[in-house]
Amino acid sequence: MRSTLLAFSLLVAAQVLQQAHAQEGKAQLAEPKTKLEAFQAKSGTVIIRGFSDVGSVQGQLSTSVEVDCKEFTDASSDKKEYGITVTVKSRSRIERESTSFIDYDDIDSLLKGIAYIAKIDKTTTKLAAFQADYKTRGDLIISSFSNQGRVEAAIQSGRFGGASAFLSLSDLENFAKLITQAKATLDEIRK
Repeated sequence: MRSTLLAFSLLVAAQVLQQAHAQEGKAQLAEPKTKLEAFQAKSGTVIIRGFSDVGSVQGQLSTSVEVDCKEFTDASSDKKEYGITVTVKSRSRIERESTSFIDYDDIDSLLKGIAYIAKIDKTTTKLAAFQADYKTRGDLIISSFSNQGRVEAAIQSGRFGGASAFLSLSDLENFAKLITQAKATLDEIRK
């Protein structure tokens, strides 16, 4: 009886682990959320990737945010997609790095979102604390929040196992300047 119960328990545990592994595999094969991700995922054709480093912002607690311009070209059709990537790095106890893709046509909205949340302060709510978030299709989240009477910011890239950088509001302003600079670079090459 005990051996039957043990065998049954092992069988159930194996099935649960197999289902969890299958769901994890499905999460890894998620559909692209941005045009850049979809372009990068193409197969059966030559994809030319152009890129330029725009700059980085050093955050608090050994974190940083890097911004790059991207130009992807399908060599067979000469179709192009433009945008930026934001790579968030955290080098504290556990090193994490995650990159989010932002399509060219989403950059203005991102800049407006950053400008809005950078202005929020404790008068926004009558409650003791606040947090304001702006999220892109490419899983980049820009936040401002209250922390011991101060307003601070954070940038998170990725959903599961992503990375977060913690910034002052002046660091967030510098990040917005990098995004503006990246857009200007893309505007120039798109002419």
